Amino acid sequence: MTKMMKYGVLFAIATLISRSTGLIRDVLLAHEFGAGIEFDAYVVAISFPFLLRRAFAEGAMTSAFVPLYNEKNKSNEFASAVITTLGIVTVSLTLLIEVFPKIVPTLLSSGADRKAQDLTAMLSRISMPFIVFIFLWAVLYAIQNSHNKFFLPAVSPTLMNIGVIAGTLLARVFDPPILGPTLGFTVGGLLMFVSLIPGSRKVGFSYRPSFNGVEEFFKLFFPALLAMTVSEFNVLIDVNVASMLGPGSVSAMQYANRFYQLPFGVFGVAMATVVLPMMVNESDRSQVHLSESIKLSLFLTIPSMFGLMALSRRLIILVYQHGAFTYQDTIITSKVLFYYSLGLPLYSIMAVISRGFHAKKDMKTPFKATLISFVVNAVLDFVLGFAFNVSGIALATSIAGLSGMIYLIYKARPKINLVHLSKVIGASIVMISVISLLSLSNDSRFFTILLVLIGIFVYAIACKIFKIPEIGEILKLVRR
Repeated sequence: MTKMMKYGVLFAIATLISRSTGLIRDVLLAHEFGAGIEFDAYVVAISFPFLLRRAFAEGAMTSAFVPLYNEKNKSNEFASAVITTLGIVTVSLTLLIEVFPKIVPTLLSSGADRKAQDLTAMLSRISMPFIVFIFLWAVLYAIQNSHNKFFLPAVSPTLMNIGVIAGTLLARVFDPPILGPTLGFTVGGLLMFVSLIPGSRKVGFSYRPSFNGVEEFFKLFFPALLAMTVSEFNVLIDVNVASMLGPGSVSAMQYANRFYQLPFGVFGVAMATVVLPMMVNESDRSQVHLSESIKLSLFLTIPSMFGLMALSRRLIILVYQHGAFTYQDTIITSKVLFYYSLGLPLYSIMAVISRGFHAKKDMKTPFKATLISFVVNAVLDFVLGFAFNVSGIALATSIAGLSGMIYLIYKARPKINLVHLSKVIGASIVMISVISLLSLSNDSRFFTILLVLIGIFVYAIACKIFKIPEIGEILKLVRR
């Protein structure tokens, strides 16, 4: 069994645990708040910290940090300098929003009414400290990844989900109730950071205030930050266009995106996270690691894409349709999920290849791919959004992912086993044919769960028949 397979599957299992608690979180939020003004305001208020988390902390920082940390003799001093310098930036950003909270609704929900914008501004003051905690978490996350420690960092976001779950269960205590999950979101971010301190100490890290050794880091950081920032501007455009399409549109997009992020986080992010330190630590086998990561990513994301598309309506009914979440909300959200699903393997491959370039300290090529994707998404958001409502925004996102992926494949020229790819597609088609036929026989929620399990079983059997080796390796690892 290869290291890529071992670490990738362990990371995927940990992420599955985290994303499963995230799904429970979203079920509770949907039950308590449905798709309305309060939840719209919550989504926008946490979007800004999440945007900064992905663009500033997890994305650009990790991509620039890992290659340099692994080659530095004084890695502790280097990591401490990164914490000191970027810590000042995140604290400053937090203070800015605390003083001027109206910045958030102005940027992210310009089409919303005054009441929704005022509520968003209030919630933003509560959610903004999250970026300080999550930045510190991201540094410790990258340190442990550099030492091939993947499981505990990947499972740590469970704590944020638990915080939101607790806040949602106690929502009636607050006025307005949406304050509960917002506060839980921020407290959960603090717990995520604290949870990684023992593991970071175990691999030898100890913080000492310093500004030394960050010059080379910033040479890589700023191009990567620019790429991630451009990518996250897609979120700004998506949310803004959705806010123009009527109440509940932002909520429907958020619920569908959360569901889509489950397999993307479990499979796509897993491969992208593992491939970066492995390509850095074993540079002589970098192309082998890249090709293997793409191969495994496709093996996992293609059947997930087919499954989400076929069962989108049933899954939304199963998870969200209760309490304040109506059948009409289900119809809209399931359509959005269907079109988001098309982008699952595309963005997964895009993430893997981007990290391959980052391992070589090439930040420009992924940036160009991101820029292409951004332009395509920005244009299609308005064209498809106003033509097909909020589901058009999801379709625009998937098409944008296709354009970025094509560019990166052209530049990286990775070895893609087309025979293996055709077998994976064939096994996925067998799976989807079986569950689509069975789906006609029963509409119960329990049967939806059964269909998911049947789909996994049928895909595994089809992989055995088509002699796809990954299924055997994964089963061996799970047994161990």
